[in-house]
Amino acid sequence: MTRRSFSLAGLLRVRSIQERAAAQELSRAVIDANQTAARDRHVRAALAATDADAVDVRALAALAASRAAGRSMLTELQALNELQQEAVRTAQTAHESARREVRGLDRLAAAHRARMRAEQLRLEQQELDEIALRRRAAETA
Repeated sequence: MTRRSFSLAGLLRVRSIQERAAAQELSRAVIDANQTAARDRHVRAALAATDADAVDVRALAALAASRAAGRSMLTELQALNELQQEAVRTAQTAHESARREVRGLDRLAAAHRARMRAEQLRLEQQELDEIALRRRAAETA
């Protein structure tokens, strides 16, 4: 009884590796986006907590400069956040595509295993039928 291996097994291994790599890329993109969101919240909280008590012109100028720098940082964080959200969407799409390919090959591999098992059972049944026929032939002779 010959046992044929799944002819696409190598491709299935490659696609599985690609799917894991896409999952890692998605994970990295989500972590980066979450870190940027946390920085954004931190800057917003720091800006909200700033004392607005300016006692002289220098303090008022420093306060204005601080707020301008904070707004500039928020603008940059927002732009970075948008880029990272796009990276997350791209990584998600790539991961979903890789998962679809792996699932398709998994289904083919499962169908192959089922066919091989059915063939194995068919051959075993043939052997049992032959044994039974030989036994009957020996008993009748």
